[in-house]
Amino acid sequence: MAGNILNRLFRLNFPDCTREALMFLTSFISQDCPTIPGLSANTEQMIVEICQEFVLFKSMRGPQKKLTEVQELHLLDMICKCFSEAPEKSKYRIFNLMFGLVSLALSVRCTPVLFCAAIWMQERDSLSPDVKGLTQRLVSDYCLLYPDPSSVFSSLPSVSPLFACNFVTSATSFYSFAGADSLPPLSLLQHVSDWVYKDNTMCCESLRQATIHSAYTTPFPGLTGWCVRGPVVCCQLKERGPDCPISNVHIEQLLQCLNKLHLALLQSLVFTASVNLSPGLISASDLAHIGQTLHVVCSPKPKHEELAACNIALERLAQILQVASTTRTYIPDRGKIKEMEILAKEKLPYCRLLNMVLNKQLNPDASIKGRVTS
Repeated sequence: MAGNILNRLFRLNFPDCTREALMFLTSFISQDCPTIPGLSANTEQMIVEICQEFVLFKSMRGPQKKLTEVQELHLLDMICKCFSEAPEKSKYRIFNLMFGLVSLALSVRCTPVLFCAAIWMQERDSLSPDVKGLTQRLVSDYCLLYPDPSSVFSSLPSVSPLFACNFVTSATSFYSFAGADSLPPLSLLQHVSDWVYKDNTMCCESLRQATIHSAYTTPFPGLTGWCVRGPVVCCQLKERGPDCPISNVHIEQLLQCLNKLHLALLQSLVFTASVNLSPGLISASDLAHIGQTLHVVCSPKPKHEELAACNIALERLAQILQVASTTRTYIPDRGKIKEMEILAKEKLPYCRLLNMVLNKQLNPDASIKGRVTS
């Protein structure tokens, strides 16, 4: 079977070779074939070769084929059609089989495939279990297997900005930074903080697609949650002393990345306002939820060091809210702001800046009236 299908595909030109390759993969997976990890070595090698040769166009046998821009669009259309027409029970297996090669598509900088995967993530919901599974595999491949930062991974936003955006959204859900058991890997945090710092457009790439794909999520709420909860979680880890699963040096590196990321998020809000993509990056509901999660993370009776970390966290929350409000890049909700005010007064450590910002949100004309009266 392997020889027959490969020989036939090699005799065809694009787009016929890709169309038949996708039809074969769909048919093969839709049958009662073994699950992918259990494929025989020969069958698995055949599937990999078909994907590389006729979907990724990274030949294992000879010169690389370069698609034109029109051909890349045609390729994208065929891949999308493949997923839309495949039997429902087979769609994820097809994705797993073909885009268990997403990692390969990343390593060879195959933009059309990554864009297709990005659209799949966006329509599937970047917070869904399937997308989280893909995210976990990529983090394992590029952030955990090797200790040094990956040059391939560092260039992801330039290869596929939308894929990078949706990947980060999923990553912030998978690694919530709400405790020692949900810390993002340091290399992942380093990559993400660099991406957002160097490119203030990254967080709004999914928002750009909203006119085409109405379903979208942005990485902004998740990244804000990292920056807000991170200082408190890191402080708690330090206080564990010898019981801490990571070193103080590692913790300090996490904190440095969070400092950089927080500044990058503020810059991103300003940028998004300048290109009229607002509101949509974050909502008052998102911010209220982050405040609630911070309350859960904080110790009932925090020590001096944790109180200082809580103050940093609350000031960051206040700064995001203030800049988002000023630039009109968030979706307001007076009821959620009121919830935050009650939370700040009754359950969280006192933070003067947060109280001032919340009061301004609830009473926008108060300062003006005060000046007029005096």
